[in-house]
Amino acid sequence: MVGRAVLGLSVGAASVHAVLHDRRGIRWAGAASYDGPAELSDVIARLAGDCGAPVRTARIALERDVVQLRTIVPAPPLKNAAVGRYVALEARRLFRKNGVPLVTDAVIVTAPGQGRVLFAAAGPEPLLTAVLAGCAQAGLHVAALAPAAEVLSGALAAPPSGVDLTFPNGGTTEVISTGPDGPWRSRLVAASRDVEVQWAAPLAELGDRAPHLAAAYASAIGRPRLELLPASARLARGRDRRRRLLRVMALGLALWLVAGATYVGRLGWVLRAATNSLGRAQPALDSALALRRELDAGCATLATIAAARAGRSRRLELWGALTRSLSDSVYLVSLTVAPDGTVRLAGLAPSAARVLAQLERLPQLSHVRLEGPASREAVPGGGERERFTIVAELEQAP
Repeated sequence: MVGRAVLGLSVGAASVHAVLHDRRGIRWAGAASYDGPAELSDVIARLAGDCGAPVRTARIALERDVVQLRTIVPAPPLKNAAVGRYVALEARRLFRKNGVPLVTDAVIVTAPGQGRVLFAAAGPEPLLTAVLAGCAQAGLHVAALAPAAEVLSGALAAPPSGVDLTFPNGGTTEVISTGPDGPWRSRLVAASRDVEVQWAAPLAELGDRAPHLAAAYASAIGRPRLELLPASARLARGRDRRRRLLRVMALGLALWLVAGATYVGRLGWVLRAATNSLGRAQPALDSALALRRELDAGCATLATIAAARAGRSRRLELWGALTRSLSDSVYLVSLTVAPDGTVRLAGLAPSAARVLAQLERLPQLSHVRLEGPASREAVPGGGERERFTIVAELEQAP
């Protein structure tokens, strides 16, 4: 079923039947006769105008008396894309031309018990051209143009699969063989008795008109596999597809450009808003930074005072320990304590080695060592002393 209204047309050798169908069912049905392809265009345009509702899409079914159907068992070893070209080249052998050019199409399907078979169709080009002209005159877009046998199973109440379906066709009966892929053969046999057909509910409401409108109704709701479009119509449809593709690409490019411009504009707006916000907050930010610098300087000063206060007691303790451990014969010339805790002592003593040993016993010092060799010097008052320089590390307070 389709949501929008679709005009289904079935074209026979002398008449055209039409059904307007939408989601509510059949809204209108009509028929008209014609005499030759010259009148067919006007008849189709008139039927489209008489349906009484706006419609833009038409699906057309060609009845059995204007279309030729052939089944080749088994199918030639061809790819699906090459089937149409094969049938077009073999049209003289497969179909009767009757003095007019033919439009052909084919499809490979699976038939029960037969394997892969080729189902081909052909229609007279003047008739098909007249059909397309009538639809163009009525402003209709032709969504499908195919044999009625392709879609007739949709006119039944419960279309079975894998069996032969019979449909009345004037003084004959059309027998359509179906498979899992749909119809694969159509035959016309003599009508020896009336054919009982269980039509679909919307079609059954038409009563005696149902057999005549079955193909039109089925074309309105079905989507055939074959497509009997003349070469000019195929080229026009290809151009329309390319135009639509170009329009879609142009629209996509335009949307990308709009999206890019919107993104760049939004970035610019965010940048301006952020710059304005920073400008308004600049005085407060500068004040906060100044306060932070003052706070960091105060913290550094407090840390320096605390370090000096902690180191002062250690230095006093060191000086007391040095005074107690060194003998009176030792003279200190200099005593320095670096910020990193390096202690350097320089002085004179009768024995530099003894001074080194005395300093090594102090718990306040570690890594006590002589810096360079000791040298002997004469001192005023007589006698000699060794000049020494000792380096040590001040132990940290526990």
